[in-house]
Amino acid sequence: MKNADFIKAHDRVKDFDWSPSYTPPSARYPTQYKIPVKTRDPFRHLVRDYCSMERDKDDRQYGAMSDVMARAKMPAKASERWTEVLKIVLPVTTYAEYAAMKCTGQLVDAVDNAELCQGYLAQMIDEVRHVNQEAHLVRYLAKHAPDPEGFTQGFKMRGTNFITRAGRAAFDAFFAGDPIEGALNLQVVAETAYTNPIFVTLTEVAAANGDQATPTTFLSVQSDEARHMANGYATLAAIASVPDNLPRLQRDFDTAFWRQHTFLDTFVSGVYDYFQEERGGSYLEAWTEWVGNDWGGSYIQRLEPFGVNLPRGWAEATDRIKWLGHTAMMLFAASWPMQFIRFDPLTARDFEWFEKKYPGWYGHYGKFWEAFATMTDPADGKLALSMFDGMPPLCRVCHLPCVFPRPDISTMRVKDHGGRKHAFCSEGCEYAFRLESHRYAMNHTWLEHYDGYDLATYIEECGLLRADGKTLIAQPSLRRDKMWTLADIRAQHYEIRDPLRNLPSQGPVGLIQ
Repeated sequence: MKNADFIKAHDRVKDFDWSPSYTPPSARYPTQYKIPVKTRDPFRHLVRDYCSMERDKDDRQYGAMSDVMARAKMPAKASERWTEVLKIVLPVTTYAEYAAMKCTGQLVDAVDNAELCQGYLAQMIDEVRHVNQEAHLVRYLAKHAPDPEGFTQGFKMRGTNFITRAGRAAFDAFFAGDPIEGALNLQVVAETAYTNPIFVTLTEVAAANGDQATPTTFLSVQSDEARHMANGYATLAAIASVPDNLPRLQRDFDTAFWRQHTFLDTFVSGVYDYFQEERGGSYLEAWTEWVGNDWGGSYIQRLEPFGVNLPRGWAEATDRIKWLGHTAMMLFAASWPMQFIRFDPLTARDFEWFEKKYPGWYGHYGKFWEAFATMTDPADGKLALSMFDGMPPLCRVCHLPCVFPRPDISTMRVKDHGGRKHAFCSEGCEYAFRLESHRYAMNHTWLEHYDGYDLATYIEECGLLRADGKTLIAQPSLRRDKMWTLADIRAQHYEIRDPLRNLPSQGPVGLIQ
């Protein structure tokens, strides 16, 4: 079909959209935003042709993974430092794709606009595809990686691991609330700002460290994200064209950015910087290029004449980027028995790279990593957790530890509301709570849920043991000759405690009416 004929047919198909007269429409997911009935179509695809294109992409991806890469045993040749972290990365991204599928399905029901709904429908199909792609990658790596233990735990522990629990809290914002608010979280922030640092730059790290399976999947996913960004822009343009939407739009945009920043920047920067063996650029450099310059500078700032401004907290987020991932990784590594990956202690070569990319890094984190490297042998009976007085309280909103951006300059605050104490990691999370306390007040953090548990009991209950029923899946090193067992952990008598119960409150939360 010629291009002109295709456009004509595409426009003709949309003419079949109508409002039924026999029954009033009743949206299952109502929105408080006013949406114009006619706008520009961000996709310009007929569903039949679109599905054919995606099928061809699937054939290329799955064919390469089942043929060339499998026969060449490529996953087994990849850096183990890198493949280990995929055990937690892939379950997190798979849940994000699932949440995105729910978001776009809600948008189809909520928005009375044929052009926008065409894009939402195609994106929903994309997200179903992405869930299957990334779940398939987990299965593929479990079959071919040197140590398959741990690849299935991430799917099971979305509520019982404090990292995956924080990821779920961030991605639930895609579909919990007003559908347009979900679109801001998903399409405008997560996909437009963050999929390039995730699916493009992590792909470079994977390839440099001998992993070809992840790039094969991630680049296929990212080829769809460009269209999802177009969906976000079309949605943003539509709601910004109605002046009555602007106050709520800016408020929801502010909280959407902060909700995604707190988890995505913290998690991705730790993965990016700490699990490279063959080292290239830093997450700070990738963030500056993709999020700071491209998204904040070239995209959002150009929308100011239309009433959309950079989100509140943008300057604070920019300052936090330098230290977020390092603080998170220190806690992630210290809590290794609670995880389901093997860690690789940093070397002198790593130290040199960190100090070059993040001047002053050693003064804040170097001593911890030197000590961590001496605590890998179970015969010595030393847990890295013993280096801290206890775990920090978890934020009521983002569910991350309240130690950011660095423990010595933490922005933690503790407030009272509804007869309970609530810790917040930052002013941005407290602001989100003040706006809609009913969304967060009854949440229980991971620490509140497991307060008083013996560490060995937690490991047993969560299925964090290998097939022998004795050896931990997680390990503080990649060595296989000296691996920690449940008996080694039980001998530590380590109790999980929530420090929030003993922290003084700074007064009540001042809610915003």
